[in-house]
Amino acid sequence: MNTIYQISDCHLSDESSYENLRKALEYVNKDTKCETIFLTGDICCNPKLGDYIRLEAFIRQHISKQSIYAIAGNHDDSSLMRKELKGSTICVTDRANVCGREFLFLDSSFKPKGSVHPLGSGRINNRGLAQLKKQLRKASHPIIPVGADWMKAIRLENDFYMMKVLQKYGVREVICGHGHDQITTTQQGMTQYMAPSTAYGFDHSIEEYNRSDKIGLSKLSVSQYSFDYLVIYL
Repeated sequence: MNTIYQISDCHLSDESSYENLRKALEYVNKDTKCETIFLTGDICCNPKLGDYIRLEAFIRQHISKQSIYAIAGNHDDSSLMRKELKGSTICVTDRANVCGREFLFLDSSFKPKGSVHPLGSGRINNRGLAQLKKQLRKASHPIIPVGADWMKAIRLENDFYMMKVLQKYGVREVICGHGHDQITTTQQGMTQYMAPSTAYGFDHSIEEYNRSDKIGLSKLSVSQYSFDYLVIYL
């Protein structure tokens, strides 16, 4: 079994958000079996020039050897992120072979075209949809809407189409962020694993927007034929 850690929804903007990320990185660094880290969206909050360069420098203060893959979320600037991390030790890519498995990274940071979906929703663009028809493993927004009603509202605009593609091609696992809590759900043979946030938590039992101090990260134990998902709260 190979170990991957998923760190999600860091919302880096102030000292406390960086401090929470530091706690997660130090936890990962103690696990000598970990070779890979996934950053699954909403990494920086309202980013400006230099923020993703600062991100890499901060991470490498606490993590040295692990490979890192990142995708953008709705709070990120996908274009700036790709530009500033190009050639860095944080890989922003469409797909990669990690621990003997093929992972496809879907950027769901694009804004919906329609006016039905509220702020915080996302969309997979045409390029991402083409990638979907090959294989899917990792995204920022969930594919299956989960959580409280207010969370289900800020969903992917084209999630129904994506589910049809996933079912057609027999995808079995999707990992995502966005929900700021651990929610695992299975639908028509596909299991979706949602990660907690390092910034702040959401209590999905409350039917209105809320924040909590419940933060964490996720540990994936994978091989070519197995997939285990464990959430760690800090």
